[in-house]
Amino acid sequence: MKLAVKCAEKSLNRQLLLLLLLLVFVSCQSFADNTDILRLKDIKVGMRGIGKTVVQGRRIETFEVEVLGILSNNKVNENLLINGKSILVKVSGDVIRRAGGIAAGMSGSPVYIDNKLAGGISSGWIMTDHTVGLVTPIEEMLEIWSYPELACLPAGPRHWQLAEPVTLGERTFSAVWEIACDQPASVIKPAADELVVRQAAAEVYVDGLQARAAEVLKSRMKRGNIKIAQKDLPAKTSDVPDEKMEPASYEPGSSIGIQLARGDINITTLGTLTHRSDHRVLALAHPFMKKGGVSFLMTGAYIHHSFSSVEMPFKIGVPTEMLGIITQDREKGVSGEIGRFPEMVPVQIDVLDKNLQVTRSINYQIVRDPSVFTMVLESTLVQALEGVIDRAGAGTALMGISLDCANTSGEQYSFRRENMFYSRSDIVQSLIAEVSSLIEMVTESDIEEVMPTRLLLKIEVEKRRRTLSIEKVEIKNAQVAGGGVLDVEITLRPFREEKFIRKVKIPIPQDIGKENLILSVFGLNMRVDDADGGAEPRDSRVSRDSRSEDSQPADFDSVIRSWASSPKNSDLLFQLTVEGDEMKKIKLNGKDLEIQPTNLVVTGRVDTTLTLSEE
Repeated sequence: MKLAVKCAEKSLNRQLLLLLLLLVFVSCQSFADNTDILRLKDIKVGMRGIGKTVVQGRRIETFEVEVLGILSNNKVNENLLINGKSILVKVSGDVIRRAGGIAAGMSGSPVYIDNKLAGGISSGWIMTDHTVGLVTPIEEMLEIWSYPELACLPAGPRHWQLAEPVTLGERTFSAVWEIACDQPASVIKPAADELVVRQAAAEVYVDGLQARAAEVLKSRMKRGNIKIAQKDLPAKTSDVPDEKMEPASYEPGSSIGIQLARGDINITTLGTLTHRSDHRVLALAHPFMKKGGVSFLMTGAYIHHSFSSVEMPFKIGVPTEMLGIITQDREKGVSGEIGRFPEMVPVQIDVLDKNLQVTRSINYQIVRDPSVFTMVLESTLVQALEGVIDRAGAGTALMGISLDCANTSGEQYSFRRENMFYSRSDIVQSLIAEVSSLIEMVTESDIEEVMPTRLLLKIEVEKRRRTLSIEKVEIKNAQVAGGGVLDVEITLRPFREEKFIRKVKIPIPQDIGKENLILSVFGLNMRVDDADGGAEPRDSRVSRDSRSEDSQPADFDSVIRSWASSPKNSDLLFQLTVEGDEMKKIKLNGKDLEIQPTNLVVTGRVDTTLTLSEE
């Protein structure tokens, strides 16, 4: 009897387990089944419905939508077949009139037919009738919630084929080209019966960056649609006239922001929430940066105005309260969660111009996402520096770096380093190269996954050239034997000042026999213009060369500490090698280099040959 009961219990447990696995397996599909959506197969030409969006403030308003056609991707070349569907629509109503048509920033605006969600506005017809555009089917947007199992589609212009030709005005179209928001129409050459639409993505609004800093951001993001906040347009959250909205108030049609940086510097794009299920959301109906799995900040947004434009109307707005996290940036849109926030990296940049006696401190946060961290940091560092020194060109700088970071297990690392730089062409670029190489070393570590958690930069800049050139090296006792000490005199000349002599004693290892050696005395800047740029950062190069092959760091902590303690631009460096074999280095106090610090950027190199005696 007991055996029968146990067997029955095991059978019931197995059935419950199978049922649970089945529910998990079909969760994405069953969600779509139970959601009030209109499937693509049920959408017919001529159907009418409404769309929802915000064109002023935070109030959601509706507009009319008519289905003109159903589109399918067709073959782009012999090797690539892109799958997918889209819906060609015409929009109308007072909201569309006030917006000037389908405006950049309306991307993701939900479209309802028969009170069922059909999809989100993705694109608008450029240079022509701005009331015609595309809708991404909600069925395809829902697939994002099952990522990363599904791969995103290739980037670039997409070619859609209409199931039936569509007549707009006096022209008839059988196909549609869809281009990204920042791509010029010249990237494709449409046939006479092909319509060209552009994704209705809002520009990336930047507050706190100007001129060259904005150009650096454009270059790094590889986007042309970056709009710098102007003084005559509100740009900050403090400019929003109404009160904070609660997260529960956000619904399909609400404006949202996607932020990469927040604080004294804000980098944001605007879009529209397409669909919400509890804390999960879908938006945009097209990609933002198409980075795949991401960790961006999701905010609310306040729309100041929607402007008409011949090419494409656009919204102007600002980010407001923090809402949550964007976790997927894919071909069919973005997805995220309200109430769960991304980790942000606090950054503080303190700059002093010693000539102007002007100081500025910039504080902001960057999303802790390796795909964008360096890109944002470079542009903000340009702004911090040029906003204080108010010039370009030569200069000397002293920079202190304080970096905290952590690995995926939560293990913390903290490092400090101070270094001096000189460039006769672009001191700002020299500092950017130093910081970028450090961040790349951290985020691209091949030992373990590590990300910065806090960064503090303290920088002093002056126009005066503070360099120290090596003019001559004399060995006073060339007949020294192994185990002895070399007496070396180095003639040094500060820029436009009197030269002086520094005396240095270099111990020779005991086990060195009678052979010819090369004594090299140098600075990291072999020439004054070395700081103007190069394929490999100087610190990385010398840090690598100063370690023997059998002492490579075994963990990340060792790597970063090796960087922190590596030679500086203000160090006078001594190295002994065997004549004819420069790769064979003679250890000096157990190291490949003898380091003598100075308070100027050392430039130049002098090599001297010496012969060790037997005794």
